[in-house]
Amino acid sequence: MMDEFRIILLLLVSSRYLLHPIDGAIGSEKSANEDERNNILSSVAVSVKDVLAQTGGNAMLPCRFTGPGIVTWIRRKDRQLLTLGTGTHVIDTRFMVVSNTPDWTLLIKNVKREDAGLYECQIQTEPVQQRFIRLSITEAYSMIPGGPDLHVKQGSSLRLECQLIASTEAPSFIFWYREGRMINYDDEPGVKVEATKNGSILVVDKVKLSHGANYTCSPSNAKPAYIMIHVIEEEEKPAAMHGGDRRNATSRASINVMLIFLTFLGIRISNQLRLRHTCLT
Repeated sequence: MMDEFRIILLLLVSSRYLLHPIDGAIGSEKSANEDERNNILSSVAVSVKDVLAQTGGNAMLPCRFTGPGIVTWIRRKDRQLLTLGTGTHVIDTRFMVVSNTPDWTLLIKNVKREDAGLYECQIQTEPVQQRFIRLSITEAYSMIPGGPDLHVKQGSSLRLECQLIASTEAPSFIFWYREGRMINYDDEPGVKVEATKNGSILVVDKVKLSHGANYTCSPSNAKPAYIMIHVIEEEEKPAAMHGGDRRNATSRASINVMLIFLTFLGIRISNQLRLRHTCLT
């Protein structure tokens, strides 16, 4: 008996939303019904609930009815019946109902851009009760501040942060790559990866010349980001060499002072000798 009732209800719902008119009279009736439903939508526009999901993720469209009856989900843009009770009506198995009375949540897995739009949840009572959900789709991406090129001194520390933008759910993983090689689990001294609330951080305690490379952070549910690290080689002379330079500079300054003094003394002696010679003559 329940199976027969379910089939009859399915036929009624399908005929209401899916069948197309074949003559002018039915066409006029459909047009009138559409106008009526559009008016209903206009009157309940303020009650439309907005849900945001990202491509590749899951969308959860809430719906709650406290009374008895069979709940259906309908995609408004093409009037496609998606679910009937707890069963999925469409071939696309990404759509399913998560039922926990009085909640009848529509789950859309592996969300696509074309899934965006208005959805209707209704219960077959008299009059029909309706809930409207507007699904918007975003595409998450990642970024590394400081890019696309970053110059660091040899021996200094390096901190790269992978930030997720426009993400509606946390990624299951974020992998870091250096020149295409994943380094999350490399046992490299002084290099570590830390998870954050909104991404991941790569830390290099002491930068070497070999750390100069192209780095990529790749979240499981967002577009990857890239940055090129350029390591500046720092030329340093030994301390003893710096001290020798200072002593040589001091010695050269003393010699210059001595030469100036001797030159001045020579000029005075020469002038005195010339003056004495003049007096004798």
